[in-house]
Amino acid sequence: MKIVYGVCIFLLLLVAASGCTQQQAAPVPTPEPTTEPTMPPATAVVPAETGATPAPAEVTEVVTTAAVPTATPKPQLTHSQTTIIYIRNNTFVPQEIMVLPGTGIAWVNEDRTVHKIQTLPDIGIKFSSNDIVPGARFGHTFSQNEGSFGYIDPHTNATGLVIVKKGESVVGAPKIQTTVSTT
Repeated sequence: MKIVYGVCIFLLLLVAASGCTQQQAAPVPTPEPTTEPTMPPATAVVPAETGATPAPAEVTEVVTTAAVPTATPKPQLTHSQTTIIYIRNNTFVPQEIMVLPGTGIAWVNEDRTVHKIQTLPDIGIKFSSNDIVPGARFGHTFSQNEGSFGYIDPHTNATGLVIVKKGESVVGAPKIQTTVSTT
């Protein structure tokens, strides 16, 4: 009797296990579109030869239409750099930073406690992070507006300042190289 129960349980488990599996379907290949240039058909007239008198040959003008090239717009160069401000020992490192408009700032929590980033009131922009746990980061991109934007960590009252300024003398701006001629 125990053998019958054992066989029944084994068959029941076998059916349950096979019902839970599914065969993997073969992936359907996606056809890649191909483009082939098409040329308009060219027509030409071949003069017919007769034995008696040669007839004047008819000339047919073949017109070939060239494809009109379309102008591809050049991509606009925009400044897209991310600058990192570290949160260490309940302070911001660096505490003050000057960047170009469009620069992203990432605050990275390298401290052992939770921090939060909020803008100071009445500075023209407003953003706030959720709690930034140790090892996490929060980012914000400063738009094309110039100005000074203060921020605070309300948990520790640490403050910092981001100065957004156009020009080449700020962090992330390319250096202009000049050569001096000695002639």
